[in-house]
Formats: sequence, structure tokens, C-alpha cells
Amino acid sequence: MSGAEVRPTGADAVWFVAPGKAELRHETVAEPAPGELTVRSVCSMVSAGSEMHVYRGEANLPTMPIFEGNLPFPVKFGYQQVGVVELAGAETGFEVGERVLCLYPHQSVFTLTSDRAVRIPDAVTDVGAAFSQLLGVAVNSLVTRPVMIGEYVAVSGLGAIGMFTAHLARCEASRLILVEPNAGRRAAAAWIGADAVVDPRDARDTIADLTGGQGVDLFIECSGAGPALQLALDSTAVEGTITVTAWYGAREVSLSLSPEFHLRRHRVLSSGPSLPADLGPRWTHARIQSVAFEQIAKLDVDKLFNIRRIPFSDAPRGYALLDGVDPPAAVLFAY
Repeated sequence: MSGAEVRPTGADAVWFVAPGKAELRHETVAEPAPGELTVRSVCSMVSAGSEMHVYRGEANLPTMPIFEGNLPFPVKFGYQQVGVVELAGAETGFEVGERVLCLYPHQSVFTLTSDRAVRIPDAVTDVGAAFSQLLGVAVNSLVTRPVMIGEYVAVSGLGAIGMFTAHLARCEASRLILVEPNAGRRAAAAWIGADAVVDPRDARDTIADLTGGQGVDLFIECSGAGPALQLALDSTAVEGTITVTAWYGAREVSLSLSPEFHLRRHRVLSSGPSLPADLGPRWTHARIQSVAFEQIAKLDVDKLFNIRRIPFSDAPRGYALLDGVDPPAAVLFAY
């Protein structure tokens, strides 16, 4: 054991116990064995996609280390935990006091294997690190199907992932159209510099106007709403690509495939969480995270996003906010 002799024995953790109900439960924290770390949380980001599916009882994810308990309930789930190493077992390569981003559910203190933690670069703030996993999802999407210079691109859904995706796409896109039903999120996306930011009801006409009627070359669906995927099918050009970054959970999605999908020979891709096999020799999840850190260090997320900071002791309220009629762009738990 290295570092100061701080030996936490208990912690609070978020558990989902019924559809739309989260609560804090007390946990016992084990001391780290060789290859393990004990981390004290500083902040953590709620995933407005996969995590909210778990909260609502709509999850159909496979069992992963970021789960504890049994689906559908009770279960705890999360993967965007920022903290400081308090204890380091042998052979971890980490030191007490280092800042780390962890794949772990929301918990005030926890012990995990060191391969589920990554050092946070000095240039990245704690809040930036919490956002970096979401930026990594955007990077994955654009590694899966890059934007070619001069292309017409649409992005639906302006949560954090959608905004990051649009920001990265803006570098190469000739036309960039953003689609979002929430007026507040549309206004908050002004920093991206899109050619149009529209309500879904106006999207088809706007896309037709800005692409000379041909549709977009690439449509990236980040909203998780079935009608947005239909819009993508209706608004993507011949031989165009639809990249689905969103997670739809267990909800059924009904689509009309005729005539656009059949006649236009669309290519529909899933962008995650795995990486395309042909990129395997060069791209890994560690590289995606490294790029995400580099990109997040260039952004002031506090100015760009409507972040609702919630004391961890009041964590259930954060989920209620994200499940409301006017959800914030992000909910961050402060410990």
C-alpha cells in the first residue's frame, strides 16, 4: 500500500430501485488489493442516454463492470466518475493524490481495478474530465465515419454528445444543420457555428434548401428518438450514410423504409461502443480517450453547456431534472 494511510470504510452510492426512482444507499468500501485503487469522488456526470434508460427501466444492456446489482432493479450504473486516488495497491502504477477518470457508478468512495481508471492530464479540469467520456463518444462516431471536406452534414439531438459531434463535424462540413426540439438547447448551440439550428418540424425543408434538394451526405443521429431516425432516412442523399450514435434502449422504433431507404441505397452504421475492426491496428479506446482529453482541454464547458450542479446528497433530483419536460444539457454531481 502506498501513500497516506487513509482507510475509508463506507460510502454512499446511487441505486436505481424502480422505474423513475433513484436513492442513495450506504456501501462498504474494501481496501485495495494488488492492482486496485481506492478513489474519493470529486464529481461525476450523469449519462443522459444509457444511464437514463436504466433509470426508466428501459435498459437492455449486457452485463458490464459498470453495473452492480441485477437488471432491471435494483441496480447501480455509471461510467463518468472523476476523483482522487486515496489508496493504491501494489502494481497499479498510480500514486496517492493523482486525479483519475473512472468507469464506475456514482459513489462517494470506491475501490476498482486500475485498468478502469485513467490519469487526467493537467490541462483538463475536473468538470472537463467528466465531460470527456461524452466527447469520446463523439470522437468514436467521427472515427467510424469521418466527415469529408465539403460534405453536407446533419446532427439530430443537442445534448452534450450531439453538441460535441456537431462541433467536431463543423471543421470539415460545407453545410451543417442541427436538429433539436428543445428551444433552449437550440439557443445554447450557437457556439458551434452551424448553418442552421432547427426544430424537427422544419428540418426537412431546411435540409432540402441548404443541400439543393439532394439531402445530406452524412446524418448523425444522437437524440435516441425514433422520429429523428426517420428524419435521417428521409433527408439523407443517394448513397449517403446515417450514423446512429444514440442508444434507444428497450423502446421499439417504428420506421417507414419506402421509398427513400430502398431507392437511395443508404448505409446505416452503429458507432459504438466498440470500434470498427479495420481500425483495430491503430485505434483503441485508450486512444479515443486521449483524443477526447486533447479536445476537451480546448473548450470551456462551463460556458458552453447548461450544467446543473447537484450536491451528491441530493442525487435523485438530478435524474428527475433530466427526465423532465425541459431537461438541462448536463447534470453533474458534486461530492
